[in-house]
Order: sequence, then C-alpha cells, then structure tokens
Amino acid sequence: MMKPNKRHLRYLALPIVGAGLMAAMMGMSSETNKAKPAPVAVTAKQGAASCPNRMGWEEGLVTYLPANAAFPVEKPAVDCDFHEWSWEAFVWATSMINGQPRFMSLSTMDDLMPGSTKASAGKSNKGGKPMLRLGARSTHGSSGKTEVAGAIVEADGNMLVAPNGYPVLASVHMNDSYLATAKANMMYNGGYASNTDATSYFNVGAAIFKATWLRYDNDSDIPKGAYTTVAEVPMLKIDPVTNNVVTTGAFVQAKVALLGLHVVGQTHGHPEFLWATFEHNDNSPRVTDGQFQPDASTFYAGNFTLYQAGTTYDKVNIQNQAGSPQLLNFDVATQKFSPSTNVVLQNQTGGETFSKEGPLNIAAVNLAGQNFLGSLTSDPTSTFSNYGLIGTVWMNEGVYSLSNPNWQGINQSNAVGSVSLANSTAETFQQVAGATPTNPQNFNNCFSCHNPTPFSSTQPPVPSAMKDRLIAISHVITAKTSYAVPNQIKVANSAMCKDIKAGPLWGQSNANTACPTVCSSQSLTWNGQWTTTKPNVESVCGCCN
Repeated sequence: MMKPNKRHLRYLALPIVGAGLMAAMMGMSSETNKAKPAPVAVTAKQGAASCPNRMGWEEGLVTYLPANAAFPVEKPAVDCDFHEWSWEAFVWATSMINGQPRFMSLSTMDDLMPGSTKASAGKSNKGGKPMLRLGARSTHGSSGKTEVAGAIVEADGNMLVAPNGYPVLASVHMNDSYLATAKANMMYNGGYASNTDATSYFNVGAAIFKATWLRYDNDSDIPKGAYTTVAEVPMLKIDPVTNNVVTTGAFVQAKVALLGLHVVGQTHGHPEFLWATFEHNDNSPRVTDGQFQPDASTFYAGNFTLYQAGTTYDKVNIQNQAGSPQLLNFDVATQKFSPSTNVVLQNQTGGETFSKEGPLNIAAVNLAGQNFLGSLTSDPTSTFSNYGLIGTVWMNEGVYSLSNPNWQGINQSNAVGSVSLANSTAETFQQVAGATPTNPQNFNNCFSCHNPTPFSSTQPPVPSAMKDRLIAISHVITAKTSYAVPNQIKVANSAMCKDIKAGPLWGQSNANTACPTVCSSQSLTWNGQWTTTKPNVESVCGCCN
C-alpha cells in the first residue's frame, strides 16, 4: 500500500494504444457514420515531461474515503500528476459519508448570506441532512431574497433541456476554507473593498464543486448506474412583461440524478486552482479532440441520456438564447420545455495538449480510478465508477502570481493541459473544437471566466485601484449577486405549447405526417418540434395554440 498523499513511483511502460482502445478505456463513444479520422498531432509544452502509465497509483485512493480524509493538496509536477489529482479530489468529493456524497454536505451559496445556516437551505432529508436545493437564482438586498446554489440556465444564458423536457439544473458546494475566504470578500457586505491586502487570497486546500442534475419522473429514465437523490427544484412561471421564464420562489420535491461534477481546488504551487470535470459515462457521444465537425452527414448511431440516435452533428449543442432563432417553448402546467437539446462532447479529453501522451494518460487514469471504485462492492461509493474524468486544466507554476508583471491579464490563453475543457452538461453551448498550443486565442476553458479581470459591476462601489486583485478569480464574491448566472430564460411561446404523446415516431418524415394529426386532435397546431422520450416506445409532438 502506498503512503497517504504521496505520488506513487512505480511505473509500468505500456505501448501506445490506438484511439479505439483509448476510447474503450475511457468509456467513450467517438465513432460516427464516417470513418474515424486520425488523432490530431499534438506537441508537448516546452519543459512538460511526458509520464508513462502508472500501475498501482489507484491503491492510494483508499486514503480519500474516510470521513476525516484531507483534501489532496500535493503539488503536481508532470501531466499524470494533475489528472491523478483530479481523481483523488473526485474520490474525496464523492465518498459516501452518512448516506450521501461528501460534497453534498458542504456549504452552498446560502451559507454566504448573513445569518444563514446549512439547515436553512431547504427541508431536511432522512437523517436530518439538509435536502439538496437546485436551480434557484434571485438577487438579495432590496428584494430580501437570498441566493442559493444552482441555476436554471448555464453560464451563457442558454438552457440545456433533457429529452423529458426538464431543464438540467445545477448546484454549487464549497469546503470550509473556500467559504471563509469568499464570505470575507463578498461584494455585497463591502468585504472586497475593505480588504486592502493585495496578497489576501484563498488558502491551499480551498475547494469548490459544481454539480449538474437531471430531473426525472420515471425510474426507467435514470442513466445506468447514476447516483440519485431527492432534491427541491424551483417552480417556474412566465413573466408577462418580458415573456421570460423565471423562478416563483416556491419549490417542489423531485427525483434527480447526477450528470456531471466540476472538481476545483488549490494545491501547493497552483493558486489559480486546478480545474477538472467528470461526467457520467452515458451522457453523450464524445468526439476525438479537434475532430468535431457540425455537419449534416456525421452522427452517432446509439442513444445517450442527452442524445437521440442518428441526430446529425449540425443539430447538436444548439443555443436557445443570445439571439438564437431557436427559442424554447414552455408549458407552465408540466414545467417542461421544448425542444430538447441534443448534446455531443466536442473534445473527449478537453483538448489535452500538455503532453504528447495526454489523452492516453487520461484514459489510463480513468481506467485505474474506475476499477478502484468498482472494486468497492460493499461501499455505495462504488456507484461513482460510472463517471469518468474528461480532463484537467491549470497554469504553469508562477503564472498566477503577483510577481508576474502581467498577472492582471492572464486568462484561458495561459492555460495548459485540457485547454478546451468543457462539461457537456455545464458548458454545452460554449465548446470550441480544434484549439492547439499554436492558437491559444481559440482556447475556451474554465479560466475564460475565472480570472482576475476587473469587476465591471460592483455593489457597493469598489475603488478602481482595488478592482484588479487575485481574489477576483472567484465568482462567488462578485457584484450584486453572489453568483453570476442569470435566473431567467426567454421563451418563444409561453404556456401555449405542450408535448402530446404520439406513440413511437420513426424519423422526420413520420413526424411530418403524424404530428399535425396528433396536435389537431387537441385543437392545437404542430410547432414543427418532436422528440423521442422512450426509444421504440414513445415520442411526443410539440403542439401550440
């Protein structure tokens, strides 16, 4: 057994495997109807040592299971160190403690508010644990409302709609170290402005976790092997003035399944925080890094949780806000939206370019981590063997530092590792395919938002000399609200459309014939949208008044 918190030094050199084997190791699905293209050639960053696949490292993951286990903070050095850290942090976060994953017992945005307690976040679940509350966004201050963890839309204002019509919801959780620093520097309480120590920053070991959740009605809709729980989800309504969907302030209990988890933490030598993301294996097809093409001839033949078999790649990851012509319809009675979003992960390892063997290293670490969790047959933590690492992104040591004369301007272009990192359920519409070390201006990753860019909106006002600070990397301290995601989405047709069951539909031509009849039977008109809710069993047509 390896010693706790020490990198394992036993190596086993393995031959370079083909892309197909790598995809199998990672639980990926990257084939389409086209012949698979050759992997993109990548060049190792200068000074970035390429590490061999390690055998035995996963034995140390057991140290992150106990309730008193420390969050991993050892300084990574070479490529595999970063991806192994990601798995160590994931195991720490998902270890089942008192009947729930550890991250769910951590503080949420509610705990940043004056006088708040964890128990005030929502109704209690079995055992007295606060119930997970999802997807509410409201301003505090004059409204008297408090901010809670989650959003009904993604950070760019678009909504990911699952095949059953429910929006994919989110939650944010932070450990005590992260909470203390954020709470002391909040904009709303003047802490950011009054803290004159330019070196004040998060401590090593500070961590935050961002989860995405699928609401479901029927157990048959649960992704195979996914972690499930009961949560409070927001009731939505239509703002009659703006025609936006907004939260009502009321909640209803619903069953939810975990789709994805961002794992974020500060280690020694990396104050920028290491950012990693994990997804359930069945979320969507995953395309070889740099090979995604949004054309009408490429598709995947199988069904996924968020992808209907045969959907061509020109019809995936379609935005429904920010000027998009495809606005959503919303049925207040059912709380469901249409059309649903077909999702594809455009870079299966987030464009990992730090090492020539980067994608292979992620594959090997995934295989080891999933095998470790899968071996815990008597431990409910084994459920999380059905999730895998997409990639990890970070900055070279010394870049995010006040000693760097250009520190105020660092952003995603300074990133290394998975430079195009995205989670298909959290950054669905912001993915960029094809970024390489030679065109860092095309990078799109976590540092696109989490960087020391000056705050443009402050409440209360912050002196201009105080705006550029390292602490600005955290969005839980920003501006008028404690989290920047908006809590509304514009819809095309409010409360006038609903999904009508149509039996199985076998393609667009069948829908063109069947849906007008289905809708007219309810004195409604087909809006041109349809989706399969249960393959080979049931489809629905979008019908409007």
